[in-house]
Amino acid sequence: MINRWTKLAGLMILTLVVLWLSCPFEGLEDEPEDGHLLSPSPTAASSSPVPTDDPTDSPMPGETPGDQEPPFSYEKQVIETADGPIVMHFLEIDMKSNRVGVKPVTSHRTLFGYEYLSVMARNSNALAAVNGGFSHPNGLPGGMLYSNKILKTPATGNFPVLFLLEDRAVIADASQKIWLQSGKAISDPVFFNLYSEYDGIYVFTPIYGSSDRLEKPHLCAVVRNGKVSDLVSASGPVSIPYDGFLVSAVGTDAERRLRDFIAVGQEIEIKTELKTSPPLDGEYVSAYECGSWIIRDGVNVCPDSDGWVGTLLTRAPRTAVGIKSDGALLFIVVDGRNKDISIGVSGPELADLMLERGVTQAAMLDGGASSEMIIGDTIVNSLSAGRERLISSCFVVFSKE
Repeated sequence: MINRWTKLAGLMILTLVVLWLSCPFEGLEDEPEDGHLLSPSPTAASSSPVPTDDPTDSPMPGETPGDQEPPFSYEKQVIETADGPIVMHFLEIDMKSNRVGVKPVTSHRTLFGYEYLSVMARNSNALAAVNGGFSHPNGLPGGMLYSNKILKTPATGNFPVLFLLEDRAVIADASQKIWLQSGKAISDPVFFNLYSEYDGIYVFTPIYGSSDRLEKPHLCAVVRNGKVSDLVSASGPVSIPYDGFLVSAVGTDAERRLRDFIAVGQEIEIKTELKTSPPLDGEYVSAYECGSWIIRDGVNVCPDSDGWVGTLLTRAPRTAVGIKSDGALLFIVVDGRNKDISIGVSGPELADLMLERGVTQAAMLDGGASSEMIIGDTIVNSLSAGRERLISSCFVVFSKE
């Protein structure tokens, strides 16, 4: 009897083990918290595409057997130098194509926070993706961001902006002035969707978030459907109306100027003026502020240092965007910080490499551990930190079809 029960129990255990091994299961995908982490946990990165050295054996996403000229292409190039190899990844997009487009994407629906490039690419159904430019520590974009015909953050006037039109791209210096207008009355220039660090008048639209994030005394004008619905004093965050915007005055002088300018019931609108050099010819679909110029009118103009990253004279992983003489848009990611894989490049070296590719205008994007390129669902470059880094924004290639 004992042997019979022992055999039966053993059979049941064996059956359960076989069922457990043969049945697939899914775990919950971890969502990373806000913050610029250089080395996310292995668990958080486990859902990311697997890096590969050579994706060229597979057809490009969106490419069909009959295509003679794909709307975008990827190429990996290795240069052997006395100091070690330099590995480069080129993503080139035909801006005249009616099959694909390029646009900037942020990590969240609002302006703050970080996300993995692989997650942003997947959420955007991207055919390809490249890390974007620079951000403040809280994830707020470092300069102009315009998409879906909405100005999210304005141009600072400090760095060039990549303007994406329907059939071409333009890199230009840009400055922007924003003010409020009520009838014929015009306010002084205001801060727009900018985290408050100084006294002044700030305008916050719903893309900024749920509130103005102000933890100090200030005066607020709540604007709904183009009309001031309320004027309130607050000592903490005030909600931003979904059907309008919030005007927050910080400091005694700013509060006085806001009270003198508007009153409850008054109609008010946001006005903006953008100046570019060279002037834009045509309407842009999206815009994104980059880092320093590195090529201008076919000349290497890379500075020795950059306001975002400091020195550009050392070799490191780099990402940049450029426009070729034929109008194609070119992204380049250079691997670095690994003498056995790639030693990286300096800023001036990066500009020279892009000049060899026929680039006539180019600007720096974020580099280091942020440098990353995805083709399809594969990370094609060697990540310098060994895993993905949380970033605030990126560029995606999407299908227009």
